[in-house]
Parts: sequence; structure tokens; C-alpha cells
Amino acid sequence: MFVPHPVAALVDACLLPSCGGERMPGWIARGLAEGLPGVVLHGDVPADLRDSYPDALVGFTPRDSAGSGDAAAAELTAAGANVHLAVRPRAGAGDTGSYVTELQGHGVAAALGPFTGHGALRPFAEGVSAGVMAVAVDPLAALADGCVPEVLRGELGYDGVAVSEPLDAPAVVDRWGIPGAAVLAWIAGLDLLQLGPGCGPGVHQAVHTAAARAVADGDLSAARLAEAADRVARLRRWAGDPGRMNREGYGVRHGW
Repeated sequence: MFVPHPVAALVDACLLPSCGGERMPGWIARGLAEGLPGVVLHGDVPADLRDSYPDALVGFTPRDSAGSGDAAAAELTAAGANVHLAVRPRAGAGDTGSYVTELQGHGVAAALGPFTGHGALRPFAEGVSAGVMAVAVDPLAALADGCVPEVLRGELGYDGVAVSEPLDAPAVVDRWGIPGAAVLAWIAGLDLLQLGPGCGPGVHQAVHTAAARAVADGDLSAARLAEAADRVARLRRWAGDPGRMNREGYGVRHGW
């Protein structure tokens, strides 16, 4: 299927592929040059990543996610990353907000999750109050329960980036397939979709095809994709210069 350029550009602006080795796969390198907002690192960091793509979102999970936000920021910064994709809610009152504040004070965006819309919401409310830049959403919960518009946006008042956990999880693939899940995730209110390490160029193209069909059929609006792309673009601007963006009022509440 031919993918109209405006839809293709919006789709790419809302996808986060994964890189698992020292060399960047060609399709990801081309995508980063043409509109993909960033990449998730699994393993060694490509040597020229930050030099070649200085404004990219680079997601990484530190070895010790139970330590302090300061320690995690040091590890991620050393790895050339600017997004911590595995910030877990803390049990103690105020601990989640403190961790987010520490981490983001070093210019590393926090993705707090997994958010399901159920259970204890206090840590997520703390994260929102601390200006958390992203919330990592369990795609199964988002697609089955509508937790993003009703709870995350409504009850918690969050207006930052809702990023999916990887869409190549077996439970997601078995039920919807990755292209179908991607379309449904955007419809359900998610913004930035992690394709996961099991997704290659064929999956990337299949997501484009599914999104184009959904837009043509009226199931997915281009306006919903544009809203998602705008949130991701604001996150990229913050990650590129968090000090300046915070001085201008971003990151103070709801991730902006």
C-alpha cells in the first residue's frame, strides 16, 4: 500500500525502535535521519550515535534500577543515553517524586511505569507533580481498559508523553500482532511506541501500512497522530536542552 507522506512522517515521529549491538542497523540509521525520534539501546552503544544524532532520544535501562536517581543518571549519561525507560514506582511516600527529580535534574528524562490504571496511583501522582517527562504504559492495559484517557490524562491530569512498553511482548503479538497493536495503541491515547528488540524493518513497514489503512478507513485520525507527534517533539526539545526548557516552564508539571 502507498503511504501518503504526511501520515508516514507522523507515524515515524511516534515510533521508537531498538538497537541491540555495536552497529546501528541500516533501517534505523536511515529512519533517524528521516524522522524517527530516537532509539532504545540493548547492549553496547554504537560509537557514533550521539555525534551523528545529537537531538535523538536514546533510551536505556541502567543495571541498578533500585539505586538513586543521581546514580542512574550518571550511568545513562556515560552510555550516551538521555531517557531512563525503567523508572519503577517507589513504595515510600515521596520516594518516586524524589527519584524523578534527581534523575531529571541531570538532564535524563524519566519514563515512569509500568502504568496499568489499576493499583496504587500515588507514585504516579508524585511523578506527575515532579514533572515526569514520560509515563511507560502497559500496552495490554491501554488497549483493554482505556486507562490512558480516563486515568492517566483524566484522573492524574498528565499531559506528557505516554510511551508504550515494547510491543513485541508475546501477549501483545498473540492477541493483535504488532501492526494492529500499534494502531490500537495510538487510538487508545499512547504517543510513542516502543517496537522492541524483536522488530526489524519488515515490522516497521507493516506498522506504516496498518496506520495508513486505519487513517484511510477513519479508524485512526491524523489529528491523533499529530497530537502524539507534538508531545514527542516537546520531549525531544527538553532532552536536547533540559535546562533551557525548564527555565521556560517545561517539566514543571505534567511533563512540560
